[in-house]
Amino acid sequence: MPVAERTLTEFLQHSGRVLPEVERGEVVLRRRDGDSLVLISQSHWEALAKSFTAVAEAARDLESRCQCPPAPRTGEFALSWLSLLSEQEQRECLRELSQALVAALADGKFESLVNTLAQWRATALATWDDAQKPTGYWEGAPLDVERP
Repeated sequence: MPVAERTLTEFLQHSGRVLPEVERGEVVLRRRDGDSLVLISQSHWEALAKSFTAVAEAARDLESRCQCPPAPRTGEFALSWLSLLSEQEQRECLRELSQALVAALADGKFESLVNTLAQWRATALATWDDAQKPTGYWEGAPLDVERP
């Protein structure tokens, strides 16, 4: 089922038409001057929160039983940049994201989750960038060059 989309102005002027759509699923409210907003019913939110929490707990349980969960392959995972990290960093990243997700779902504040995700993505891209530099790049002391 496609997600319903409306403008914020339409919602503010005709909320009676938009609110019944929220009972069937989320409604995206597009704004000209900022991020779009997503309206979701309390029952859908609770189901989503419980599902994410269960997945995070299952991943934590799996990690405690098996020291090396297989690393996700690029293209098969929503965080494709995760493959740029070492296996240890991947586990640490997923652990931190899991903790931030559970905390965000508990208190309804997602800023910490967004920041954690952005920081790990930046780390992964910096790791990739460093791997692309040729050997000896920026290493050693400057060379003395004779004046012409």
